[in-house]
Amino acid sequence: MALHLCCSYLLMTILTTMKKILLSFYLFGCVFTYSQCYNTVDCGYYHTMALKSSGTMWAWGSGGYGQLGDGSENDNLLQTQVGSDSNWKSLTSGAYYNLAIKTNGTLWAAGDNSTGQLGIGTSAINSNVFIQVGTATNWKQVASGGYFTLGLKTNGTIWGWGQNDTFQMGDGSCCSNRLSPGQIGTATDWAMIGASGTRTGLAIKTNGTLWGWGLNSGLIGPSNVNSRQVPTQLNADTDWEFIRIGLGHALALKSNGTLWAWGHGGQGQTGDNLSPSYFRDTPLQIGTDTWLKVAAGFNSSYGIKTDGTLWAWGANEASQLGDGTTINKLQPTQIGSDTDWVAVSAGYQHAVALKSNGALWAWGKNDYGQLGNGTTTATTAPVYVTVTGCTLDVPEFEKGLMTLTPNPAQSEISLTYQGREVVDGVIIYDMTGREVYSSHPIASTMLQATLPISHLQRGTYLLSLLSGGKTVVSRKFVKE
Repeated sequence: MALHLCCSYLLMTILTTMKKILLSFYLFGCVFTYSQCYNTVDCGYYHTMALKSSGTMWAWGSGGYGQLGDGSENDNLLQTQVGSDSNWKSLTSGAYYNLAIKTNGTLWAAGDNSTGQLGIGTSAINSNVFIQVGTATNWKQVASGGYFTLGLKTNGTIWGWGQNDTFQMGDGSCCSNRLSPGQIGTATDWAMIGASGTRTGLAIKTNGTLWGWGLNSGLIGPSNVNSRQVPTQLNADTDWEFIRIGLGHALALKSNGTLWAWGHGGQGQTGDNLSPSYFRDTPLQIGTDTWLKVAAGFNSSYGIKTDGTLWAWGANEASQLGDGTTINKLQPTQIGSDTDWVAVSAGYQHAVALKSNGALWAWGKNDYGQLGNGTTTATTAPVYVTVTGCTLDVPEFEKGLMTLTPNPAQSEISLTYQGREVVDGVIIYDMTGREVYSSHPIASTMLQATLPISHLQRGTYLLSLLSGGKTVVSRKFVKE
């Protein structure tokens, strides 16, 4: 999105803030420009939810608890629009329920409510339409576990609701379910949250520290710790950046792009190639490569490396890893050879992913239509799924070929670009959206340059090429 300069200092401040917000959404949300393609996908156990760039919500698969939000409790083999609203911003799928945030910051929920996990203030069994959760308008992120939910507000506070039989509300209370959001502690510096299917909450603070609470299934300490009643710092590291949790295992990325895992690893889902009986109560680094995204399924794990390749490991009894076999994998295994993957999500025994051109792919079990291709036929490898109205053209940030080498880099990074758009600006952003480098080369559709990065702190950055202030193409890189 192009932002134009203005003489007014006030307007400049507003535009700068908007730029950071939009960039942050790009970094974590895979934004595409074509309104009829999906930019967000997320899997429940047997259903799949998605958002289009137009802001509309879509759903398919199992609907027995009303989790599709379409006013019924029927399964749906076809991708179906949920309501008519076009201001959905983000969503998360729990076991049999979903929560979503609109652009106005309000929070909405649908599906199973047997333990109050929808947060709608009632113990009604379920809701087959999306109902607003409270009246707050400052929700930033929401994380759904099996039967409890965590929420993060824009003021840095975290909230919990639903099942609370093992201190998963994080406020020292047990063991009554909570029907509405309640604040967890008083801290205002939380940056990211995650909820497991085994009653555990994890969170990262703005200072990069990792915290956990609830039932301990290997996620929040050694085996002699049964549970933690309030958020407790798990180690001394201060470079945690991104986290995803499956049934009982966690995947996390550090600011240098390295991948770490811990918790249940009995089917290989921790990817460490250690004996399945090994108890993983502390994060272990998985290989030495750098990663862009990770996703945790029921007992399976998925990731996209910075080179755009797709990898999977863990449980594979239903070919949910997509490698054409039913053999569990104890370490990351590449799926196919494509290098244009940008997002992935997984459910109980199925997974879906997006490519950079907006294409939707799916694989694994399909008994409820959770793959969205109109059938109940399972697949053992990723298959292309048609999305109504989605033209597989090149999205705006891919209107040209840009390569960055080396990646990771230490003192300098070289870029090459050749495309349809004339490039006249180069900007590097850190992960908060702050501009840390800029230059203005001679306008051209071809560009070769070596940029100094020795002054940058270790971490992940986004390099963008501009044309008249408008982003043409962007790539992430890691500074070591």
